[in-house]
Amino acid sequence: MSSAIKPNLIKDIRPKLKVDPVEYADTTFQALSERISEDYSHVVKTCVMPHIGETHGLKARELRVMACIASYDYALTPAHIAAMIRYDPATVTRAAKRLAEADMVRREDNQKDTRSIVLSLTESGEALVARYNARIKIVFSSLEEMMSKSFSTEEKTDYLTTIYKVSKRAEIMREFAANLPKI
Repeated sequence: MSSAIKPNLIKDIRPKLKVDPVEYADTTFQALSERISEDYSHVVKTCVMPHIGETHGLKARELRVMACIASYDYALTPAHIAAMIRYDPATVTRAAKRLAEADMVRREDNQKDTRSIVLSLTESGEALVARYNARIKIVFSSLEEMMSKSFSTEEKTDYLTTIYKVSKRAEIMREFAANLPKI
């Protein structure tokens, strides 16, 4: 199969079903979500990271945390960052420690809540995240341009609408998962 996305891809891969798709939709979604995440990470690791210059040993995870911080005009708590990028709070805490050690972020007491800290970018952090964000934009704009050749405007709209609905559904599932009875 060529690397171009075929408009009839779903028809090409849909099996002759013995069961109603609803019966296996969540299992399939979970498997596809993992694959999409792996593919996205591969693009970032191969097309973004090697082209942004010195990263001070930081990984994409830390750069995503920095990109989140750079998106706001004020310092953020690790909990806020975790919610925004849907990382485990402990993952953000570890990333914040590595970023502080690399002099990419400042960790300061949170004036609104003495039990937490806030994170803001240093000058070197701002420079690195600017290179990262610029490369992300170039890479994904290029990929989007390639995709737009295979998706009509209506298909792109349907795709984005569906992805949004799936994301919201997964978010709701996550909230309710804690309340499931023990088996």
